Amino acid sequence: MSFGQWYAEQQAEASPEGSGGSWFDTEQGLPLFNTEGMQNFSFDSMKQSMEAQMPKKILGMGYQQRFKVFCALLFLSALFFSLAFFVGLPMIAIKPPKFALSFTCGSLTFMGSFGIMKGPKEHLASMFTADRMFFTTIYFGSMLLTLYLTFTKGGVQGYVLVLTASGIQLAALSW
Repeated sequence: MSFGQWYAEQQAEASPEGSGGSWFDTEQGLPLFNTEGMQNFSFDSMKQSMEAQMPKKILGMGYQQRFKVFCALLFLSALFFSLAFFVGLPMIAIKPPKFALSFTCGSLTFMGSFGIMKGPKEHLASMFTADRMFFTTIYFGSMLLTLYLTFTKGGVQGYVLVLTASGIQLAALSW
């Protein structure tokens, strides 16, 4: 005897008029959920509601394309962060620009991945809200300063400046 047959027999015994031989009554809803108070609920309405919240096209890409780009950028950011911590960090005393460049590129690709997913305008708007403005300004400023110093300054002065800018960037990120 299968579960469906057993359940149909149990339902037939429980209700005197019978349930029409079906073990799942569509009028009743899913047997695992209480559907009282959910008379207007349907999966179609839920799907339409969710689709209305998601932008249709961002940068000419649909959701699936954006998700693929999001995953690629997220993977790339993980690669940059891995390079920063496993190659750049042990070498930070000798070559701080190696760590600084890898970490900054990881940060930029990480932010870019979420910018692709939400849309650049929405992502930037959420970053520059009043409560996040101070953090965002320091973080962006420290990233730009790190990149500028990494590419332009050399010698002992560049060494100290790149370490300082990287420290500010890490402090802003951990804040």
